[in-house]
Amino acid sequence: MYDISIIIVNYNVKHFLDQCLRSVNEAKQHLNVEVMVVDNDSIDGSVEHIRKEFPDVRMFANKENVGFARANNQAIREAKGKFVLLLNPDTIIEKNTLTDCLHYMEAHPDCGALGVRMIDGEGKFLPESKRGFPTPFASLMRLTGLSKIFSKSKILNRYNLGYLAENEDHEIDVLCGAFMFMPREALDNAGLLDEQFFMYGEDIDLSYRIQKAGYTINYTGKSSIVHFKGESTRKSSLKYYSTFYNAMSIFAKKHYGGGMINPFLWMVNIAIFFIAVSNLFIKSISAILLPILEFIIVMITLNSVEFMWAKYYYHAPDYYEAFNSMPLYFLYACIWIFSIWTGGSYRNVVQYKRLFWGILGGSTAILILYGLMDNDLRHSRAIIIISTAVIFILGSILRSLFKILLQNKALNNSIDTRKVIVVGSLKSIEKAKQIMDTSGGKMEFVGALAREEQEVDGVLFIQTIERIEQVIEVYKIDEVLFSREDVHMSEIMKWMTRLGSKVKIKIISKEVQSIIGSHDRNSKGDLYTIEFKYNINLSFNRALKLILDYVLVLLILLVSPILFLYKLNMGFLHNLFEIIRRKKTFISYFKMDKDLQTLPKLPVGIIPPLVIKSINELSQKEMHSTNFYYARDYQVRRDLEIILFNFIALIKAL
Repeated sequence: MYDISIIIVNYNVKHFLDQCLRSVNEAKQHLNVEVMVVDNDSIDGSVEHIRKEFPDVRMFANKENVGFARANNQAIREAKGKFVLLLNPDTIIEKNTLTDCLHYMEAHPDCGALGVRMIDGEGKFLPESKRGFPTPFASLMRLTGLSKIFSKSKILNRYNLGYLAENEDHEIDVLCGAFMFMPREALDNAGLLDEQFFMYGEDIDLSYRIQKAGYTINYTGKSSIVHFKGESTRKSSLKYYSTFYNAMSIFAKKHYGGGMINPFLWMVNIAIFFIAVSNLFIKSISAILLPILEFIIVMITLNSVEFMWAKYYYHAPDYYEAFNSMPLYFLYACIWIFSIWTGGSYRNVVQYKRLFWGILGGSTAILILYGLMDNDLRHSRAIIIISTAVIFILGSILRSLFKILLQNKALNNSIDTRKVIVVGSLKSIEKAKQIMDTSGGKMEFVGALAREEQEVDGVLFIQTIERIEQVIEVYKIDEVLFSREDVHMSEIMKWMTRLGSKVKIKIISKEVQSIIGSHDRNSKGDLYTIEFKYNINLSFNRALKLILDYVLVLLILLVSPILFLYKLNMGFLHNLFEIIRRKKTFISYFKMDKDLQTLPKLPVGIIPPLVIKSINELSQKEMHSTNFYYARDYQVRRDLEIILFNFIALIKAL
């Protein structure tokens, strides 16, 4: 018999799980604890990693994702502990968490489930730490957002119980499934998790049944854990509300008898309807505007290419004057826009792969139609083919601008480097540097916590952790990295809460090469690790880059005849010829012989992979970092954005 059986359900969060288990190992000292991990068919190497690094953990490796409830039940049936703790993999517990829970249970023999104070990766309190039952009214307030607006209201915020102090102990209704500490006896009497629930609602249902079995549900604010919530569905998404509704429907049908079920579901349905309508309205702005703009672009492109073809191929600007092109071009534009739409490109405005295939599909259909037309309706296949290339380039540029305008931000003219301080030793800062240099973090390390105040290689070392706030203010620090090797988790949590949203906080793992964190409870968990892949090596990205080069060459030759009148020289022709031969490309690395030996090979570039005014503005280290990020995070849209904002410089370079 064990004191505690800790059960963790994992799905593709290996590095978060690693840190969770290391915190558990620190917390279970002097206790008889078994740790059980149920993996729901992860593909990130979680099973292999845990078996290697944590041989004492009982691993259940499922061949499919069976859901949260079913996976937990798998382990509960095998558990031999007096108490059972359901714990999420993206959590970190304090050293005293387990002993504090045991002491609480000894003092409260009627307690059937215990939860603790949870904070997110920014140090903010998570309101789901303590909840009320999802009555029709409470659920409606939750879905409409009124409970958040009036968070301290005893009437309007019954769901998250915002009127109860987060640092005190309370008897509540519902606990979050991320941390549920329960006597095995209570589970046996109440029953296991209901496997009807795939995600969301199973913790509510279990809390309800534990209360029905005669136990209390308790919350203690005197013990805290970090819950990054890295893999949670964003609560702003319609998917979340739909999943929430399905979970509440199951709960209502189980526990709300008689005439309460229909009003409950009716109210929740109304709330979700209004949420869906508002989301649809917002999305429709881009969904309608972009096709209209691209339709206009297609019409202008067809007429412009027709004029250019007549002028420079036939040497007669009025060659097509007698030909009424507008109805035919209107039909072509409709075919192209329809093809782009059916290809799914308007669902993701920066998905250039879908745009490419949509335009290519439209061009194919137009050429087939062209072949079936009468001779008097045919005027030139060349116009269609050239327009295809031009439309793809202009459409891609439009989408880049569209994205920038929607996000209300422009490209930065410098490297986005974050100022960082490491709370740890010199060894920790070197480890952090290695991880960030390898995995892609753009950081300037300002200082570290050390026993003695000193300065090494321009890095300030502070003597005491109490000076962190002062250093943050003076040096304009963006992120604080806490080393678990040098700082206790309880101390880290204290500072996470104290610093709040002033800075972003991440944690350097103790034994493995990774840094984890989260900006807030709705964001995806941040992860830096030495494990990475270069996007530039993907065959599709290579193909797109090649197509972009050839299309740009074609555009320069066809759309810019004036350029030849003033810029026709051997250097100009040589660069274009070298691009065609694949000896050069429009955008590539900064020329650093030593750096380039470790990166995927690319042809020599005409312009660098960054929007800058002068190369002299960058240090060797900054160029090294930029080359790495370009290879690792390559997207063809980034090339288009750089070309768009460096067009004049590009022309001069040619």
